[in-house]
Amino acid sequence: MKLSEGQILKLLEWFVNSSETKKGYSEDRKKELEENRKWIQPNLIQKLSDNELEAKFLEYYKSGGGLQHLNQIYRDRIIRDKNRFRKTISYLLNEDVDIKKRMDEVLEGGYRIEGMGKAAVTSFLMDFNPEKYCLWNNKTMMGFSVIGWDVYRESDSWGIAYVKVMEALQKLIDLKPEFNMTFLDMDLFLHTISAEEEGGKAVIFITEGKDIPKLTATAREQIHRETETMEFAMEKYLEEFIEANFDKIDFGAKLELYQDEENSGRQYPTPIGNIDLLAVDKARKEFVIIELKKGRSSDVVIGQILRYMGWIKENLAKDHNVRGIIIVKERDKRLEYALKLMPNADLFKYNVSFTIEKQQ
Repeated sequence: MKLSEGQILKLLEWFVNSSETKKGYSEDRKKELEENRKWIQPNLIQKLSDNELEAKFLEYYKSGGGLQHLNQIYRDRIIRDKNRFRKTISYLLNEDVDIKKRMDEVLEGGYRIEGMGKAAVTSFLMDFNPEKYCLWNNKTMMGFSVIGWDVYRESDSWGIAYVKVMEALQKLIDLKPEFNMTFLDMDLFLHTISAEEEGGKAVIFITEGKDIPKLTATAREQIHRETETMEFAMEKYLEEFIEANFDKIDFGAKLELYQDEENSGRQYPTPIGNIDLLAVDKARKEFVIIELKKGRSSDVVIGQILRYMGWIKENLAKDHNVRGIIIVKERDKRLEYALKLMPNADLFKYNVSFTIEKQQ
């Protein structure tokens, strides 16, 4: 559904005045951007030694290079050839060349480096000149999807698509010029409405024709206490444990966490929510969606994993199969009955145990 201009304006007003995500993030990101700009300059990059350049890139990689989080699997590939990396970044930041041509050459032409997708490339551009260039990643497009904007066509080149993304962001900025919003603010806005719980709720209120409620500090703390149950806390740590020990866990098949140039398999972002864990079964040529119940009702978790399976099938899997795994703390008859008619989904139960031994 495409939001009206009036609905988008209400979301922008909420974001500027009330969003907790904006309050907690903007200043830190601006400080990080200033630090990055100290070395992401063509003349400085040419002067850095190979060791200095690698150290700067690894520090940038560790910080996430802006909003996106580069995957470790691509880190060494990007910086392996120092001369090529230096030439690519210098070309990318060369404003004597039209931006459309630079994007085409860096993402699919003679300056391409394996592992440097649109998120990494545009992160360098934004940190080089945040007033002129924007970040462009999956969450950017998820945000546009939430407000119902089709920004570019699939047949557009990388360069043309990027220019259209910048034009769309500028259009959003121009809706409320008195807010003095920047590309950085707009990127966070799109991220918030597409990937943050508070943003998702704000969109629901707007589409239902309701005012977005303003929570007092007391009310917000009460909600926090009610939602942060022990089960949810345990499963938060369980998700971290599963990721860290993924290759040691018996899922009934050899699974690997999915990786692409922008995201890891944990909390994989989609326009309909973040998948707890997205994996692949290379032997069976399957995508596997793993969801932790996290205190949700059986009906909610079944509906959610089905939606994720449908989205992955249409957007990533194509001709490959998709199946699901739901992990629970204890047996759930409702889930078990539902899964009897879902042959492509399985139920797993986790156990937590502690051993205390006297040391000799």
